[in-house]
Amino acid sequence: MNEQATTMWPEGKRCAVLISVLFDDGMDAVAAAPDLLQRSKSFSVWKYGAARGVERLCRTFASFDIAASWFAPGQVAEEHTGLLKAVAGAGHDLESHGWAFERHDRMSASQSVDLLKRSRETLGQLSGKAPTGFRLPAGNWPRGFDQSLLEAGYHWSASLNGDDVPYLHPSRLVEIPVHVELEDRPYFQFNFTPAFPKGQSRIPSYDGVLHNWIAEFDAYRRFGLCYVLQLRPEWSGTPGRISIVEDLLAHIRGFDDVWIATGAMIADWHRKNGVAPPLTHPLHVYDAYLQEQQSNG
Repeated sequence: MNEQATTMWPEGKRCAVLISVLFDDGMDAVAAAPDLLQRSKSFSVWKYGAARGVERLCRTFASFDIAASWFAPGQVAEEHTGLLKAVAGAGHDLESHGWAFERHDRMSASQSVDLLKRSRETLGQLSGKAPTGFRLPAGNWPRGFDQSLLEAGYHWSASLNGDDVPYLHPSRLVEIPVHVELEDRPYFQFNFTPAFPKGQSRIPSYDGVLHNWIAEFDAYRRFGLCYVLQLRPEWSGTPGRISIVEDLLAHIRGFDDVWIATGAMIADWHRKNGVAPPLTHPLHVYDAYLQEQQSNG
């Protein structure tokens, strides 16, 4: 069956594009390898983002007149208040990436809600606008977590992978799916001795990375989907790699039928215009599995 482009976007636009930034300031790396805090040479790779990458990304976005959605943990917001105030002042949305890169699948629902509220309050005080969006920092998506997000004041998430257009959780929380091929980390996250992560290959050709991202965009536009680019200041904010971002944005800007929007804008649009996904959607795969086990039990 041939897939056809949809007309689900505002003003007859062919597809949607969300430029997102994940600013964890090394908290993600420490969560995976706590000993990095005692390895200053290795840890400095992740700290580079705050020193140089954030500013480069902001300048690039400004040159293309693009507002991005920046996801940051609450503790990073406390440490880099001035930097994130500048990001918000440049017209970007600050959204939550948890509090301290915690795993919500290892805590109670009440503990989750407390941390979700704490992060939202901290980021809201900093930017003057409480976050409406959330990106799961680590671990699995707990059952019923959409309800916890709503209870804490969030309206949308960009955490799961099971589609290439937004969809509604049963609670009507909007999910904006993300995909690993549109992240910079799988291409550029490298450390030295010892290797972190283990088994990482050589740094790829920059032309190859740009080719992949453009090929994905062209396909998303062809089929009328929601293209979500995920950048990190430490990986895409270097002097050479920022040119990949510039060339990609120039390509995207070359089409007048593309809706470039923040996550909040896309979520608001879908909440008003979208429909609940069918029972065969990946969102329901766990419930379907449980039902099958119970029927076979």
